[in-house]
Amino acid sequence: MIRLGALVVLFGCLAAAHHAQAAEPQTLRIGTEAGYPPFEYRDSSGTLKGFDIDIGNELCAKMNAKCIWVVQDFDGLIPALQAGKVDAIISSMSVTSERAKAVDFTKPYYRSPSQFVALRSSGLNGDPGTLKGKVIGVQSGTIHQLFVEQKLPGSNEKVYDTLQDADLDLEAGRVDAVLADKLAMYDWLMKEGAAKGFDYAGKPLQDSTLPGDVAIAVVKGNDALHDQFDASIDEALADGTYDRISRQYFPFSIRPH
Repeated sequence: MIRLGALVVLFGCLAAAHHAQAAEPQTLRIGTEAGYPPFEYRDSSGTLKGFDIDIGNELCAKMNAKCIWVVQDFDGLIPALQAGKVDAIISSMSVTSERAKAVDFTKPYYRSPSQFVALRSSGLNGDPGTLKGKVIGVQSGTIHQLFVEQKLPGSNEKVYDTLQDADLDLEAGRVDAVLADKLAMYDWLMKEGAAKGFDYAGKPLQDSTLPGDVAIAVVKGNDALHDQFDASIDEALADGTYDRISRQYFPFSIRPH
């Protein structure tokens, strides 16, 4: 016979076990690239680091979720999301109308205009006239590749799997300029490029094919996860988490608004 007191203890244990089970964090597989410093990259020990990684981990924590990072080439991220191999993409992905046909985007979590980088002595200024016949490095699957193909027919495009590879060829003189997000190129310029004579060429580009908003991508129709990310972005912006992380990478604000 089980006494009343024992029943109370038993039910209490069952309730506590149920609560503990309910409180277990969900696991989210987050797709990202590992060749886009300072947003996502591997350090000398192979550890995945960067602004996107730090922000993603913080957003997951606010959602009571555990991030498992899945690394692959940038142009394979959306197919991986659609195939159910990842639950979301946090990889400095610009919001475009074409991509929005395939994924749902959260609210932006940072903004970055696009800009050319070249040798200061090159005379390039971002004008199509100065770029005619020049070799321009871009990363595969990006808005920058699309821009060069559609807007600069007089130039020669060279496509790379990673922005790091494009930077190396720029330094080696195998391309005349690189077109990329201004913030990503800022990191390279500050660490290496500026001392070797490289700088931004011309002003940030203003074009409909080069939107500045960067957001998280989720599977179309997954409103619950979309809304969770939106709420956690708002919380990170409001409670100081966002600014604390961004200051580790940039001496200026990159807030989306």
